[in-house]
Amino acid sequence: MRSLRPYGAWIAVFLLSLGLAVPALAQGSLFDDSDERREPAPSLPQSFNGIIRPPSGEELPKQVDTLNDIVRAMQACWRPTGVRYSGQSVTIRISFKRNGEVLGKPMITHYREGEPDAANQEAFTQAVREALVRCSPMPFTDKLGAAVAGRPFTFRFVDSPATEKLQSL
Repeated sequence: MRSLRPYGAWIAVFLLSLGLAVPALAQGSLFDDSDERREPAPSLPQSFNGIIRPPSGEELPKQVDTLNDIVRAMQACWRPTGVRYSGQSVTIRISFKRNGEVLGKPMITHYREGEPDAANQEAFTQAVREALVRCSPMPFTDKLGAAVAGRPFTFRFVDSPATEKLQSL
């Protein structure tokens, strides 16, 4: 009986190695050295960022069909009346439903105080709140609404005008 034990161990090792080789054989040759790798298809970004500056007279578009249009629409909704340029900024994270309504509650992720003027700070934050109300529901096309529903958007509202022409997103 003792003489069969070493053979049993060898048989177990053989069967185990055969079991590990089967998945490799199913994918092609066991010793295939081709470097063919399959990359996943590109997806939409997990979040989208936009900088919103004091408006330049743009109107809210009738239909929002691209990501750039979302920033333009938010820009058109922001009307900071009574706000002096003081270096303030607030960053808001927000998500939309496919019909353009705000999903959940917008979250302030960062606030940078400008000059210590309480009235100006209150006017600035009130203007941001009103912009979010004014832009809801965002007039998404069906196609864009389906693509962006539930995805987080980060908008940074800055109370100073752009120093150079903004690049297209």
